[in-house]
Amino acid sequence: MARKSSNIAVLQVDGTVLSLLRCHRTTKGIEIVDHVVERGAWSTQDGTLESALREFSAKHRLAEDHLFTVLPRHDMTARILMLPSESPEEVAGMVRLSVEEYVPYPAHEVVVDQCILQKSQDGQSRVLAVFAHRDVVESHVALLKACGLEPEKILVSTACLGAASASLHTSERWALLHLGGSGIEVLVFNAGRIEFGRGIATNYDWSASPRENFEAIEELSSELRASLSAYRRESEDGEPVERVYLCSECADVAAIAETLSDTSGFECSPIHIPKSLCSKGDELLTGIPLIPLGAALAAQDRAPIVISLVPRSLSEDRERSAFKRNLYNVVGLGSAILIALLALYGQAAWQRKSYIRELQTTADQLKPIADDVAAKKKQLAVLQRGLDRTGSALELMAELFKRAPSTDLNITSMRFIHGQSIAVSGRVQDITVVDQWIDTLREASKTEIPQFARVQPGSHKQVTEGDKQVWQYEILIPLDDSEAVSMSAEEPADEQ
Repeated sequence: MARKSSNIAVLQVDGTVLSLLRCHRTTKGIEIVDHVVERGAWSTQDGTLESALREFSAKHRLAEDHLFTVLPRHDMTARILMLPSESPEEVAGMVRLSVEEYVPYPAHEVVVDQCILQKSQDGQSRVLAVFAHRDVVESHVALLKACGLEPEKILVSTACLGAASASLHTSERWALLHLGGSGIEVLVFNAGRIEFGRGIATNYDWSASPRENFEAIEELSSELRASLSAYRRESEDGEPVERVYLCSECADVAAIAETLSDTSGFECSPIHIPKSLCSKGDELLTGIPLIPLGAALAAQDRAPIVISLVPRSLSEDRERSAFKRNLYNVVGLGSAILIALLALYGQAAWQRKSYIRELQTTADQLKPIADDVAAKKKQLAVLQRGLDRTGSALELMAELFKRAPSTDLNITSMRFIHGQSIAVSGRVQDITVVDQWIDTLREASKTEIPQFARVQPGSHKQVTEGDKQVWQYEILIPLDDSEAVSMSAEEPADEQ
């Protein structure tokens, strides 16, 4: 069904609560249009949840909006990981490879998404990774599809709470406790960053008075203490949280916070929604719906943390729909273009022939110039080859001697045989000096004297000179006919 409005609708569905937050698309803050929360007791097994959602959708015309849904944390596994990369693509690959370390399912049965929370100076990243079994996500999609709805994104409550809480700009260490219709979630923040998260499934009605719901408050207190104790064990410094804030779309968190402070031993209070987060329509909100507000930011691509669990089946359906839509567009456009081409074909053919004649005339005019350029190019190539081979034997020897070691070596003779080789011999105290000389000549061949590329050691032996043992060495530089050089006298020359 075609969209008839530009509104964003954030939908939460479970067996006890149907929640809808509708807002305008803006560039700053969130402008609330409507917030509706309906409570009940429904089930997917007997079809009552589907009936309730279909009625809720028709009543509030959800199919006309850009729909985003949120799945609760306790239906899946979430981990905060430290990974050795800052690249989103590399991080995604690492998370995908480690699926079976965190959930007891094969990787192909798990829907995975991740978001980089923080990058460190040593090239690592703190990553929020979420692993959901595909049945959880696909059953959610099937329920929506049965009611004529299709979500653009399927978000996760943890990321939505983190996105909404980022606007608080507090540097203290604090915990956020969310009370949902089918579970609770505990997040710990330090200096504005998520450091810990835990989700617990429950079946309590949080809308009841704390005095009438004392058993639920006791269990809530126990789960809160267990979660914060687990955080202290896992944290690097082991410091406790300074305050616990509560939020919920379906409960009076002020009354619960007051009772929870007495039973848990933590300082608890409702969280405050800043004006920078909800710029308009905050009086329409029921409770403190941080999850829908964070989802609204994600829907507008303004959330610092986004996790989307769109299953492969839904992605494939969208790809097929997009392919059909594009195919129809292409066929229509192609038909229009074909008609236009047929109308212009005669004129185009005449223009083509005229242009060919013009090009042929120009080519005939340029041919003598091109032939002249080609001839000069060949001449330049001949000259270049001559330049590459320039250099007399004397010049080669000068370059050879210039690179000779300045100490511990003497040259007693040099022989030049036309078209064959140049040989240099002498004496040296340490034969490694000759090896270093040869390495220097070969290095020079790469950029300056190509003839030195074939330099090689000749025969060498130890001899007695005075009362010392020295090495008699020889260095050879083979020459081929194309590199043959001449000298004033093609006979062996000696240099003392």
